Amino acid sequence: MPDDLTPQSRGGRGWGDDVALLDEAEARRRLLSAAERCIVRRGSAHIRMGEVATEAAVARSTLYRYFPTRGELIVGLFLDRIDAAMEAVVAALPEPGRAAPSLPDLVLRPLAFIEGNPLNEALFSSESRALVASWELGSEALFEAVYRHFGPLLERWQADGQLHDDLDLGEVVRWIETLQLSLLGEPWRQRSLEEQRKLLARFLVRAVVPSRHW
Repeated sequence: MPDDLTPQSRGGRGWGDDVALLDEAEARRRLLSAAERCIVRRGSAHIRMGEVATEAAVARSTLYRYFPTRGELIVGLFLDRIDAAMEAVVAALPEPGRAAPSLPDLVLRPLAFIEGNPLNEALFSSESRALVASWELGSEALFEAVYRHFGPLLERWQADGQLHDDLDLGEVVRWIETLQLSLLGEPWRQRSLEEQRKLLARFLVRAVVPSRHW
């Protein structure tokens, strides 16, 4: 079967046909929604691009036009949700003016969005975690989205002397992302919140916050 034929295009015009294009934002939204349904149904990120195209009722060529790889498709799902999630994390900080108690929250609070959300549970399942980690850590777009929310806090803390003045704040954000992914794996996933906080106080806070601010 030729790649540009789907049941919809053979019987008429599907929304992915050149003659029936949606605007870019709506096309991406529909493709991401189809990918979400596939991931939830499978329970992991190990979906196939052809599976997503079928779910979205478009040719695979249409899907590849917007998302050339599976990794870019998964990153697109994160980018579609990250602003609201990171905004909520920052807004919920009990002491946003203090770096030492807030840094563990920047690591841990995003993890709370996973449990109870079928899509997030599938993306961070044991079968998916290595794939998702490689896509997340390699994505400049995801880094920029997180920095957009965490960066202003880090910059204020550094200006106040609450972070070492020679720190690269972009690297601090990457440490936060790496720690989040590490805490989703064994053995830390099964540890209590208190134990996780102790780990972060020892290995993150002490690394970036001068001792007078601990």
